[in-house]
Amino acid sequence: MEPPRKGVGPRRIWSDSKGMLWASFWNAGGIGRYDPDKKTWTHFPMPQSKSSTYAVYVDDKDRVWATDWAANSIQRFDPVSERYETFPSDKRGSNVRQMLGRPGEAWGGESGNDRLVVIRD
Repeated sequence: MEPPRKGVGPRRIWSDSKGMLWASFWNAGGIGRYDPDKKTWTHFPMPQSKSSTYAVYVDDKDRVWATDWAANSIQRFDPVSERYETFPSDKRGSNVRQMLGRPGEAWGGESGNDRLVVIRD
């Protein structure tokens, strides 16, 4: 599958419970949702940055977590309301390259600070 436009720079991909595919767009900022049945992309720009969305993770409630290097934060996106919530790092240069989680928790590896962070519901 091709990204929605040339040069968006997809970095990571994750599937939700409905089979939608979510990707981080490094060069375009934000996340993209790919619908395999319709073969269409929808782009959801980050609220603070035009680029630097690196990692993505979909939790057990189908909320999409993504890292925003330029804003030094982790963003949680609700696909129903199409709104982001920001969780800024308390240290500069967090550079979260990978995210993962378990029910009620989202984990990010701050490669710039050599630590793991957790956000709990």
